[in-house]
Amino acid sequence: MNTLENRIITPHWTMRLLGARSATILISSDGLILERAGKRVALCTENLTREDVLYRGRLFFELVLPTDRGEQRLKGLTKAEVEGFFDWLQDYWCWVEEAQKFASEVQRCAEEINRLLDAGYLRNSRLLKIRTMAREMLDQFRKVPAVGFLDYNRHADFTLVQQVAHWNDQQVEDFRAQYVNRLKEQFSTYFDQVESNPLSESQRDACVIDEDNNLVLAGAGTGKTSAMVGRAGFLVKSGQARPDQILMLAFANKAAREMQERLNDRVEEKGVVASTFHKLGKDIIASVEKAQPSISPLATDGALLEKHVDQWFEALLEIPTYRQWVLDYLGYYRYEEVNRFDFETEGAYFEYIFANEIRTLQGEVVKGLGELWIANHLFKLGVAYKYEADYEHETRRQDYRRYQPDFYLPDYGIYLEHWGIDRDGNTAPFVSRAKYQKGMAWKRRTHEKHGTRLIETFHYEYTEGCLLTGLQKKLAEAGVQFNPRSPEEMLDTLREFGAIRDLTPLLADLLRRFKSNLPRPDQPWTEIVQGGHLSLAQQQALKIVVPIYEKYDAFLEKNKHIDFDDMIGKAIAYVQGGRFVSPWRYILVDEFQDISEPRARLVRALRESVDACSLFCVGDDWQAIYRFTGSDIRFTTEFEAKFGATKITVLDKTFRFNNSICDVASRFVIENPAQVKKALTTHTMVNGSAVSLLREKKRRGSEADFDERLDSVLAHVAERAEEGSSVYLLGRFRFNLPNGTQMMMLRKRFPTLSIACNTVHGAKGLEADYVVVLGLERGQYGFPSQKTSHSLLEALLPALDPFLYSEERRLFYVALTRAKQRVYLIGDMTNASEFLVELLKNKYPLALDDFETSLTQASFERIRCVKCKTGTLVAVQGKSFYGCSNYPLCNHTESGCQACGNPMQRVGRFKLCLDPDCESWLPVCPKCGGDMVQRKGRYGTFWGCRNFRGGDDISCRHTENEISFSS
Repeated sequence: MNTLENRIITPHWTMRLLGARSATILISSDGLILERAGKRVALCTENLTREDVLYRGRLFFELVLPTDRGEQRLKGLTKAEVEGFFDWLQDYWCWVEEAQKFASEVQRCAEEINRLLDAGYLRNSRLLKIRTMAREMLDQFRKVPAVGFLDYNRHADFTLVQQVAHWNDQQVEDFRAQYVNRLKEQFSTYFDQVESNPLSESQRDACVIDEDNNLVLAGAGTGKTSAMVGRAGFLVKSGQARPDQILMLAFANKAAREMQERLNDRVEEKGVVASTFHKLGKDIIASVEKAQPSISPLATDGALLEKHVDQWFEALLEIPTYRQWVLDYLGYYRYEEVNRFDFETEGAYFEYIFANEIRTLQGEVVKGLGELWIANHLFKLGVAYKYEADYEHETRRQDYRRYQPDFYLPDYGIYLEHWGIDRDGNTAPFVSRAKYQKGMAWKRRTHEKHGTRLIETFHYEYTEGCLLTGLQKKLAEAGVQFNPRSPEEMLDTLREFGAIRDLTPLLADLLRRFKSNLPRPDQPWTEIVQGGHLSLAQQQALKIVVPIYEKYDAFLEKNKHIDFDDMIGKAIAYVQGGRFVSPWRYILVDEFQDISEPRARLVRALRESVDACSLFCVGDDWQAIYRFTGSDIRFTTEFEAKFGATKITVLDKTFRFNNSICDVASRFVIENPAQVKKALTTHTMVNGSAVSLLREKKRRGSEADFDERLDSVLAHVAERAEEGSSVYLLGRFRFNLPNGTQMMMLRKRFPTLSIACNTVHGAKGLEADYVVVLGLERGQYGFPSQKTSHSLLEALLPALDPFLYSEERRLFYVALTRAKQRVYLIGDMTNASEFLVELLKNKYPLALDDFETSLTQASFERIRCVKCKTGTLVAVQGKSFYGCSNYPLCNHTESGCQACGNPMQRVGRFKLCLDPDCESWLPVCPKCGGDMVQRKGRYGTFWGCRNFRGGDDISCRHTENEISFSS
């Protein structure tokens, strides 16, 4: 050991000139002595590490040393002098006997750190423990003592503690990478042979990395199952776990069976079990209760559940209060309240109408909730009406259809118009106020002219809540007699129209969703609903469903049954309560993007019940398509926030589809900024586009045929594909697909192809050489589907991604990525899916020349309806004009080219024929937007508006002498 000399502390020379004196720290058997100006005091060494010992002035430092006679201040010191003092002090501690004892503590700390570092992959939980230990120890000394004061081993311990305490993130990652690379090399033979093909580098990384929480984002066709099987086998083979310490979870029985078969076939060590969540819950309950739980047949048979719901519902309808709740709901609250004035375009409003199909108690589809309330109130009052019946007097003109008032009361000869204006006479943003007011005035004069009676109601009456009381008063004043229908009579009529029957599936769905949220027995119903705030429509629906829920619960209790939701809920309670002791140190979850909140809660409970338990989840947020069952994509996209420190590994090389399909599908799905960004590469590379688009109206050769467009596509495939190539026909809904007879005919026509069909949801996890996507249309049952869920059902589901059609977009991605070689999209561009429009508008690399395309189909974007903005002008069969595809909601029409009959495009104040070989043009009236036509007058030929009606008030009198067009 080196000896240690006394330490002299000397102020800066300028301070010495001002009288500052040096001091000496003397080493004695009694400790440290401070000597200055001939006086000696004992230093209190136990307080020398406090932060208030050192002060920094403007130019120099000051030491405030604690002694047995108070504080001693040494001023005017340089930084080097101060640091030298603390280094000397550190060496002193390491030199004296107490320091040797301290070094033993450092040694024990270093040994524990080495044990934790050697325990496997450096998890974040172990890293935090290591850093805490090292930093607490480091607080007791400022630097590693010189080698001469400690032997080599003890000096190395000090060095390790100091290094680990100051590790930055990059050094931690480098340490982890060394571990991962070492084990990948050590087990390279295993990784080469565990599956039929050697695992990729990213798959091997996923197997070896063992963070507290591991998320593997596996793109379509990247080998997620291989990663799951490889991981389980590696844990056993490397000695990190016994087979019975590993739990593998899947959502469906089929997936669990397939995974178990892969494990049995590929992993030498047997005993790793693949289970579904439901079986896991059942096994946990059986372990605690020492008996298998009885599963209700209502949980396994959807039709049986609906049958019981229907019986309970019919029994409840005998109760007058409940019956009135149902009638009020069907009459006024079946549709969520919206304000027409909140829509920016007429087309957006029409899309809402199409999606909701607002239907009265008599079965008519109406154009808004105001009209719905009027119709249903008339029905309730026993007043016969007709919706949008033709006005009794002729009002048609060349460019105007017959006037159809909103309602007609045939028993009284009374018409009723519901005006879409507020109290100030304003219209919705997409409606011209002047034009609408002009139309109102014309309709009023028409009634006055023909002596017909008109009752008027207004949109503002609906928004202010006085529509029905005002209507009833106006009807009474007009002499209308009320004969209110009894509740029984109304129910009979509703049964006749199927409204009561249609409630049963909704009530069953609401029942399932309430149960899947695992409500507490004492939990208020409103708390179960997302956000806790209920609209009037949701409150009314809740009144109806709660008694059904209570009867369902009583049924289970009476029969001593549980359902699948109870199974998960009881399992969570047993794990959290400590009644079930989990044997699993490693939990692996497949298809994690499909997990729901209760299942995630069970996984978290199992992980937290076992020390050092590791969670390994494989999924793809791009393929999250089961929100309607309760799946919550946020558990994937916000994984670390929900589970803790996480290592994300991306399986980024797909072995299924080629680069062309990958480019289109990936670019399309990540338009949604909420999706996790990842760059997929493909094993198969092609030149040119592998996504073809056929644009044509649907054609059927005979009733037995499905769609001749599909024949065209299959013929295209058969010409190019190898014999026996598989073809998958995919549809958003089952009715988009050929039926059994039509499939037989297709297989007979194309014997060299192996043709199958499925919904896109049903095809998840499957693949084929070629994929044909059908049903790419707009509307309630289009793709994307604009069908809206009941607002209460929606509120019981996980929060919806605000990006428009987010889940439908992921579903389209799933459809595209089922194909190995080529995708065919079939659509009619006059009623095209928003997705097809987006692909074309944003110039995705599609093959557009594989099939002939008509001028109308190719030019659909140029012939958008100028009135509603979302419809497309389509040829009206048997007519010489084009009408909006949103008809009957939008009745806009335009004439075709007078020379060739093709549609025309509006450019400025002209309409130009879309046929490049036809140079016809037509001027547009700058006043009303109608066509200008040439007419002869007393002074010669002139241009006049087609909407000229002589002395009619709605006539347009605009004329021009000359109009010329130059391209």
